[in-house]
Amino acid sequence: PCGLPQMYSQRYGTLPVVHATGGLVDSVKDISVGTETATGFHMTPLSPEKMQEVLYRAAELYVKQPAEFRKMQRNAMNEDFYWPQAMDEYEKAIDTTLYDPPVTQ
Repeated sequence: PCGLPQMYSQRYGTLPVVHATGGLVDSVKDISVGTETATGFHMTPLSPEKMQEVLYRAAELYVKQPAEFRKMQRNAMNEDFYWPQAMDEYEKAIDTTLYDPPVTQ
């Protein structure tokens, strides 16, 4: 489980800095995808040096490109973590797995 803090953070426009692992990768879109869709910052490997690098990058974006930072904040606040939607997606994947015929050559 990825927990909820990064989702709360995004809802309030506080861009999360997360270790790029598991559900955190699924729920936080890294700046590497572009500020048009990004909602936070990933770091990997998990180390003090990488943490410092990513925090400096976030601070630099905030200071030098405030419009891009605000765009990421809006992206984050508009994320939809509505559970029924996620359940529908899981059910669709399960149905496909159970009921679609296997592909054979």
